[in-house]
Amino acid sequence: MKKQSKLSELRWPIGIILAIFGLILLSIWTIEQANKQPVVMDDYYLDTYQNVEMNINDIIAKQQAFNKKYDVIIAVDQFVIGKNKLAITVKTKDDQPVNDANITVKITRPDTDIYDQRPKVISSENGRYQFEEFNISKIGRWQIMTKIKTPDQLVSFSKTEVNATQ
Repeated sequence: MKKQSKLSELRWPIGIILAIFGLILLSIWTIEQANKQPVVMDDYYLDTYQNVEMNINDIIAKQQAFNKKYDVIIAVDQFVIGKNKLAITVKTKDDQPVNDANITVKITRPDTDIYDQRPKVISSENGRYQFEEFNISKIGRWQIMTKIKTPDQLVSFSKTEVNATQ
């Protein structure tokens, strides 16, 4: 029988130790990468997660009733860098304007909340709600999130994707 060298006897223990060391290094790297990306809460319903969780059935029922009774038109195709305007029209299915709706708008980027803006309604006439100007400072994908509450307590939530260009 041939005598095995010390190196061949230690091959498996050294391999296992290197594999464990590699896994530890990859775990540290993964944690560092995750910490570089902030966690942003999804607020599609423009409310806290807890309130949405407790009332989701009521929210969905009101949304469905709203969709059967009203139409919403968001009059914007794209944003440009700088000042932008937004108008939202709310009408009943039989084309009657809704002038006393409560509308909340949030302009946001889908990946961060740093650029969030909440323009206020400056005028409403014939079911068309004009919002104050807001500033877009970055090219790319933006979202217009809306919450519309009508006098009959029906609520609509929507998210519209808009691209910002030069």
